[in-house]
Amino acid sequence: MSDRLSKRRHADHPALPSRHDRFHDRPVRDAQPSAPHEEPLRAVPGEGRGVAGASRTGGVRAGVLRGWTSQAPARAPLPNVVKATGAALAALLVLAGVTGLSGLALFALPFVASAAIVALVPAAPFAQPRSIVLGHVSATVVALAVTAVAGPSIWAAAVAAALTTAPMLLLRAPHPPAAATAALIGLTAPAPWYLLTPVVTASAIVIASGVLLGRLLPGHRYPAYWL
Repeated sequence: MSDRLSKRRHADHPALPSRHDRFHDRPVRDAQPSAPHEEPLRAVPGEGRGVAGASRTGGVRAGVLRGWTSQAPARAPLPNVVKATGAALAALLVLAGVTGLSGLALFALPFVASAAIVALVPAAPFAQPRSIVLGHVSATVVALAVTAVAGPSIWAAAVAAALTTAPMLLLRAPHPPAAATAALIGLTAPAPWYLLTPVVTASAIVIASGVLLGRLLPGHRYPAYWL
């Protein structure tokens, strides 16, 4: 009875869908749109060296693999490496040769460091003759004064090396190896003529070696200034 009534109404109003058609063709109004597909996180090319991971939450990237870059200066070209190594070797051989011939204690660690600085960075302010001479001489004077008052000890060496900073800066002659000269004097308390030999003598040999290498090696200009 019900089916015949439905067919009759459908025959009278053909534009109306039947109950069966209305049931199957009715749109689902309460359906929610499907969630967007979560794309897997992929490593960014060139950023795989980072130390932190990354994830996605709600379509927003929470972290990114970040690349690591060094702040060190660029690597020196091979010709420069060979030239600097040869200059350091030549300067130290000269210092060692004079030490062997004269018997003086010239081949000490502070002066070895000075020769290496002149060979490696000949244009640097602390490699110039002014800095070498005034740095070592002022360090020697300060350290001899400290040991004259307190005697030789590791504490005297530490104080002397620290106090050496002031005259080097005031004289505009910074030379880091001079702090080692002060520390060495603070440990050993040498006689006052240590200022002349080996300090002044070794400084002169280091400077002369640098000047000679500056004349012989192409591109190795030394000194940049004298005073």
